[in-house]
Amino acid sequence: MAQPIDQPVEEPTETPHRPGEVALPTDGTVDPAYAYVARLAAIDAQAAEDSLAPSTRAAYERAWNAFEVWAAHHRLLALPATASTVRAFVAHLRDRDQPASLPTINQHLSAIWATHAEAGLPSARQDGQLRLRLQGYARQDQERLVHQMSALLVRDVQALIDTMADDLARERHTATDERAVRKAELVHRRDKAVILLGLATAMRRSELARIELADLHEEAEGLVVTPRWTKRDQAGTERHPRAVPRGASRTTCPVTALNAWIDAAAITDGPLFRPVTRWGTVGAKGFTPQVVRTIVAQRAQAAGLPGTWGAHSLRAGFATQSARNGVARHVIMADGDWRSAAVDRYLRRGALWDGAAAKSLGL
Repeated sequence: MAQPIDQPVEEPTETPHRPGEVALPTDGTVDPAYAYVARLAAIDAQAAEDSLAPSTRAAYERAWNAFEVWAAHHRLLALPATASTVRAFVAHLRDRDQPASLPTINQHLSAIWATHAEAGLPSARQDGQLRLRLQGYARQDQERLVHQMSALLVRDVQALIDTMADDLARERHTATDERAVRKAELVHRRDKAVILLGLATAMRRSELARIELADLHEEAEGLVVTPRWTKRDQAGTERHPRAVPRGASRTTCPVTALNAWIDAAAITDGPLFRPVTRWGTVGAKGFTPQVVRTIVAQRAQAAGLPGTWGAHSLRAGFATQSARNGVARHVIMADGDWRSAAVDRYLRRGALWDGAAAKSLGL
């Protein structure tokens, strides 16, 4: 009698899915309970995706990749990483011809903590020895404060604006192409608005670059700027407004300069600060934060101002000039969105000449 031949049993196949998703039946029927759980999982996944700004997520990915490659090279476990592994990586960041600064180190650490949190794994974030090491690196970096970015004070701004006006007048006189004149006029108005608004609000360059026309509200006293995104509030939940009073001089009034740029560029919505093409047209998208640094550095150099200049010169100038004018520390911190004692070095710089004993020597 012939023996029955065993038929191969077909293994059920599973549809691959991403972490956080729920595998739904593939036979066309979806149980309501499955659908409900899937919807909750999608909401949860989207909230995780929106927890960081796109630029921050990209920076974290680069920082995490650097840590992962370093750990693999030294045969260390990156996920989860022990406290000693993280401390060794921070030491690696400092072991360079140009040691990594504390902000750079903190960005790498934030990326490591975020990756562990997303994976549901414990991290060495509360490691006491790591905190002590960071304090040590901070003390080592005190010397760097001597060479920090120069503060753009009101007298510097006046010299800078005068030079900008001379340069524009020269361009109008020598240029033979109308498009070149148009470009020079647009760039002049844009750069002037960037510098004056940046100084008046103490905004960081990333915050300045992201301002949109809808974030502005003009009142009798001046302008109210309510950025939808800040370094401290990437979700845009606080919406901390900045008051920009009208200037005592029309030449250096930030409100006048900003309105002149908006009118010249014919901006009706969207990003406030945009690139200007060589044909004298204004782009539709906002420029990058790096452009703010370039604007300040080039304009200060053209004016012959001694020092080291960049986007942070506007923020430093806000605090330093305010301190010289007798503004209280807590007001400067609130208006400039400082939440640490880092502002104190600007306050000391602002008060440096107020009580200088050398003034009494009669030299």
